[in-house]
Amino acid sequence: MERAIACAASGLVGRRHLVELVHLALVAREHVLLIGPPGTGKSALVRACAAGTRARCFEYLIGRFTEPSELFGPLDLEALRAGKVRPDIAGMLPEAEFVFLDEVFLGSTAILNALLGVLNERRYRRGHFDTAVPLRCCVGASNALPEDTALAAFADRFLITSFVDPLADADLEALLAGPATGPDAEAEPPLTLAEIDALADAATRIDLSSVRPAYAQVVRKLRARGVRLSDRRVVRGQSLIAAAALIAGRAEAEAADLWPVIHLVQDRIAQDEARDLLRVELGAAASRILPEAAKAAGYGPTARAADLAREGETLAGAAPDDRAAPAFESWLVRAESFLAQVDAAFSAEARPPALAAARDSLLARCGTLSGRAA
Repeated sequence: MERAIACAASGLVGRRHLVELVHLALVAREHVLLIGPPGTGKSALVRACAAGTRARCFEYLIGRFTEPSELFGPLDLEALRAGKVRPDIAGMLPEAEFVFLDEVFLGSTAILNALLGVLNERRYRRGHFDTAVPLRCCVGASNALPEDTALAAFADRFLITSFVDPLADADLEALLAGPATGPDAEAEPPLTLAEIDALADAATRIDLSSVRPAYAQVVRKLRARGVRLSDRRVVRGQSLIAAAALIAGRAEAEAADLWPVIHLVQDRIAQDEARDLLRVELGAAASRILPEAAKAAGYGPTARAADLAREGETLAGAAPDDRAAPAFESWLVRAESFLAQVDAAFSAEARPPALAAARDSLLARCGTLSGRAA
């Protein structure tokens, strides 16, 4: 698992936590919903994860006029001549083991109804045609969550929700340089589908009894804050905890394995608030194999403010003394970008003292060096 994640993430700058989430979903036999703007590497992420297992991958950009046959296959003409109505699913979604659907909420009612059977029951039905689907994981993507209640019910079938932002300014150099190495397409996959299936089977035998009271308390706290979590979502959330425990090498789940609960929340603001609300319950969040995903799940405002304060102090210390030096303008742009990031994340009243001090120090350094208000 560790090698598979490293291989898939090797060509993706700043996206390892998403690769880890997809591998968690593979073991839990659940689906992932990525919400974010175009051009943030969502399709590349899914391709990399699928390539690492040699899974048969199907991907499609859905539009408002997409026909069901574009996903599930056209009518089989040979069967039609024999008086039978059935689709030709060769190479289409019903034969895929890994699926990526971009703009998934733009699908018609016919497409979404067919997808419900595929996602929930791993079966595709069309008239009298009924076949099992070998799907391990479906990753759906959209620019935003739907406001329509019918579409929201469909979104509930994706147990893991993650919000994807463009890379931070600190990662721009690495993004522009490109990956130092990429996955070897000819190499043997580090994690086969058979091994993933074995892990998925083992995850169903993880003992959750000791962690259920803490999990129930987490759900109560979230619901008390107005976070909508369906009973189905709460029950299925246990599969994520079990998968996290298994991947961490435990036969019995512990408090450290509760971190996937954050991804049950399908709202950006509510997710951020939940991280701070559950800082006690998620304080032990950790995983040797999934470290970035565990950290991101428990990364509340307090932890973010501490990291920003350290980054601000480091940036202030790196300020060039000579404002005429070639590096000055580059540093000043980075400093102003950092100050804008702090101001967007924390209002003046909400800034912790350490962050406020780091911001003021950097602001003063910008003014001293540039002779202008930052």
